[in-house]
Amino acid sequence: MEKFNLRFIKRLVIYPAFFFAASICFGQQNYFQQEVNYKIAVRLDDKQHTLKAQEEIQYINNSDSTLAFIYFHLWPNAYRDRNSALCKQLLELDKPDLYFSKAEERGFIDSLDFKVNSKSVKWEYDKEHQDICKLYLNEPLKPSGTLTITTPFFVKIPDAKFSRLGHIEQAYFITQWYPKPAVFDQNGWHAMPYLDQGEFFSEFGSFDVSITLPKNYVLAATGDRVEAEEEEQFLNNKVIETLGHIDADSRRAETLSLPKSDSVFKTIRFKQSRVHDFAWFADKNYYVLHDQLELPTSKRLVDTWVFFTERNFNKWKKAIHYMNESTLFYSHSLGDYPYNHVTAVDGTIMAGGGMEYPNITVIGDVSSDLELDVTITHEVGHNWLYGILGANERDFPFMDEGINSFYEMRYVRAKYPEKTLAEMIRPNSRTKFFGLNTMPYWKEKELSFMMALKSRTDQILNLPSTQFTPYNYGAVVYSKTPLVLDYLMDYIGEESFDKAMQFYYSQYQFKHPGPKDLFNTLGHFSGTDLKAFEYYFIDSKTQFDYKIKKLSRNPEGNFFIQVKNKSGTPVPFTVQGYKHHKPVGLVWSNGFEDKGTLEFPPADIDYFKIDGEGKLPEINRRNNSIKTKGLFPKAKPFQFNFLSHVDEPDKNQLNYLPVLGANYYNGFMAGLALHNYSLYKKRLEFYAAPMYAFKTKTVSGFAEINLNFFPKQNFQQITLGMKAKSFSYDYFETETVNQNLNTNYNDLYFNYYKLTPFVDLELKKKRPTDKLVQHISYSSALLYADSLISKSIGVNDPPEKQNRFSYVNELNYDLKNTRTLNPLTFIANLQHSGNMAKVSATFIQTITFTKKHFAEIRLFAGSFIAGTTDQKSYYAFRAGGYSGYQDYKFDNNFIARNERSGLGFSQFAEQDGNLKVWTPLGQSATWQAAINIKSPKLFTLPLKVFADAVFCDKAYLSTDPFLWDVGINVTIIKDIIEVYIPIWYCSDIKSALELNKVEKVNTIRFTLNIHKFAPSKAFQNIF
Repeated sequence: MEKFNLRFIKRLVIYPAFFFAASICFGQQNYFQQEVNYKIAVRLDDKQHTLKAQEEIQYINNSDSTLAFIYFHLWPNAYRDRNSALCKQLLELDKPDLYFSKAEERGFIDSLDFKVNSKSVKWEYDKEHQDICKLYLNEPLKPSGTLTITTPFFVKIPDAKFSRLGHIEQAYFITQWYPKPAVFDQNGWHAMPYLDQGEFFSEFGSFDVSITLPKNYVLAATGDRVEAEEEEQFLNNKVIETLGHIDADSRRAETLSLPKSDSVFKTIRFKQSRVHDFAWFADKNYYVLHDQLELPTSKRLVDTWVFFTERNFNKWKKAIHYMNESTLFYSHSLGDYPYNHVTAVDGTIMAGGGMEYPNITVIGDVSSDLELDVTITHEVGHNWLYGILGANERDFPFMDEGINSFYEMRYVRAKYPEKTLAEMIRPNSRTKFFGLNTMPYWKEKELSFMMALKSRTDQILNLPSTQFTPYNYGAVVYSKTPLVLDYLMDYIGEESFDKAMQFYYSQYQFKHPGPKDLFNTLGHFSGTDLKAFEYYFIDSKTQFDYKIKKLSRNPEGNFFIQVKNKSGTPVPFTVQGYKHHKPVGLVWSNGFEDKGTLEFPPADIDYFKIDGEGKLPEINRRNNSIKTKGLFPKAKPFQFNFLSHVDEPDKNQLNYLPVLGANYYNGFMAGLALHNYSLYKKRLEFYAAPMYAFKTKTVSGFAEINLNFFPKQNFQQITLGMKAKSFSYDYFETETVNQNLNTNYNDLYFNYYKLTPFVDLELKKKRPTDKLVQHISYSSALLYADSLISKSIGVNDPPEKQNRFSYVNELNYDLKNTRTLNPLTFIANLQHSGNMAKVSATFIQTITFTKKHFAEIRLFAGSFIAGTTDQKSYYAFRAGGYSGYQDYKFDNNFIARNERSGLGFSQFAEQDGNLKVWTPLGQSATWQAAINIKSPKLFTLPLKVFADAVFCDKAYLSTDPFLWDVGINVTIIKDIIEVYIPIWYCSDIKSALELNKVEKVNTIRFTLNIHKFAPSKAFQNIF
């Protein structure tokens, strides 16, 4: 890519706005857009949940091209079967409902019979996408030509749990429901399948839609009702009824019986011009509120409507005020609303959350009045950014969702400056959870993006919607865009920014603007060359990090602030002075690549801070401040937090929480965990959890420290770290052993001390949306374990213990395919210690049958490649997994590591052969192979059937080298606490159990894999 000028260069604005408007027209002399005008008559069958319709389309060719064909979208076919792009994308988004749906739940469109100018035409479905078709015109459509396309069509309405079109019983959400021509512009045809992540792009035109349905339905739709006096009276009565319930603070029953549909039908006609879509919603149980407002510029009156359900009565009874305020806010910010009504519909029972359509929006489930206000504002705002400024949001989602989120953020900042993020979790809450009570609600966008930025999983902003990961669709499109525009507004000035956006709105309304149109407009009105801005903030994933190096002062009292650009990215920034934490003044710098010095005039200043208002989305803000006095001008106050706290760059934070534990030897343990984990990934992360063991009167616990690196190539993350833990793992009852000698020594407890230095390499994915996650790691388990000096047993002297050192080095390759259907794991492992070496491979395949039912097949194979028999026997492959005393690396945490009876004996780790019944058989120092199977859940219970078979070298068995078991698995917490009840097993295992006098209850075994709990992920996955 050609490198842009690396500085933002200020220049004079020498052309007034009307010359700029002329330049837009000149620059877009090849711009055109087609016009599509619809006339549709549709009838709802609410018994069969179908639509029967007739459509007439006037298509006007405003291009310079002669068209031989026209692409059509048949988007209800997205719900037809598993082959649709929608179904495939939903699987990628871990939403398998459509894939596993029943035929009666799915939907489609058919009965199509296209005619052009009353003559039949050839048409065919797209070879790849069943929700796209191609009409071949009998006669080519010349430039400026017009033709009429007609067709009947039939829609089976799908269940609303899949996406945006659907029904729940007799509540209907009718969106993207009719055949519509794809957009044809200077870039060609934009025929696209319907998707859930990635919205729409359609031609502007007019709609004349007549909807027939039972008379007692409440209907809301795009467009104005025409010739509908009876319907208007029907709605007015609903409004009066709703207001009566509000005034009396009474409602109908929480659980409403569904009224029987009226046998008399009504037909309501809607008309609207200058729109590119039409949606309608119908429910017999809607409450209705209505108001009017006067637009700020034209003084024209606009009707506002809300339609809502009993379920959300208390929240929605104030929703008409949110509609008025948001409509006025966007009209003031961008320009007056051009239509006659703006409407919001309660859609909490449907999938897809909030979704916008011209004149009307459907609002998903919300938890509070505040969230409803913010959601309505966002969705109403889409009337401007999607409905009026019709950018291609499939290709440029930030042009729609991102810019709209910026205005939503400004609305919240102005209306709710005192609201905090704590209230996002719990309405009206003053909780100090994570310190969110100190973070303004409007900074939710910053929190979301920073989580992606700090973990280096963010993506370029200017990408098609289909290339974003689900998290980044929110964290980048919805969240980074507002931060970037807020920063730009701060730089060029709010007045210039608003004038530019108002001009952009006036020039491009009812058109399809692109990114260049937006930034050319902003650049002109700001007098700023925005090419570098586009490159750094929109078209790349550049990081920013300015650091204050030092502060000096001359005899006249001027401050000189030396700043280093650690990222080398020269974007503009501010330095602000503060007195008593209140801003005194600021200076702007256009930025530099290495070092620079900013001069600040004489003033009474306590400290200086780069980007004091937090507008620049910097990856590191901890190096942004310096005090004017004191020996340690960069020292920060200490903050000690319970559990964790949102990052505050101006403080040194340490988090704590009480920890409890217990095992058979240490007894009850209590302590305090100290850590620095938070919602953001850090370069240095650590935790330490020392605990006092009341039985042994010693200190036990665990700790970990990690240093994270984020290379630009090949690896997503490299972690260098050290783990440590120490517990008691056995004890020696001296009183019992020495009772014949009439001695009574104290019991001897054996401790282990384990250090594990490691390096973990996470390979970078080819595409961020890929499901393959791969790690290569190398570690050393350095073990210091107490043991008894055998010569001291049975003599009068107290028994003695010694501490022995051992180690095992381990190279591991871990591959996980996290796809929704049939995910799999593959692990290849090499262990070596001294002269011993062994290799193994584990393959785990999940077979998905339904959304909640899946089976699991595990294959294991391992072999020793070096070592003597004595050396290998200690590290032998175990047919029955690892009991505590066989866990030679002390990886797992056992409640009674060395017990041979009782509850502790029944705990095991699922390793090697992984038989679920305990057995001393099948311990191989040569090779071993196994297959382990778990069935799907039995009915709706957390019960599965398991079956295992192990094969190993007969030379190391006194019996047949083939062992097996079958039983029941009870899942308490998946992969953490699993209970196994063996029912059948081979005769050799049965004989071994009898020989070792293993009680029947001890054949039941369980896992307790608390070592799989990762503190860092727990905190960083909160949101």
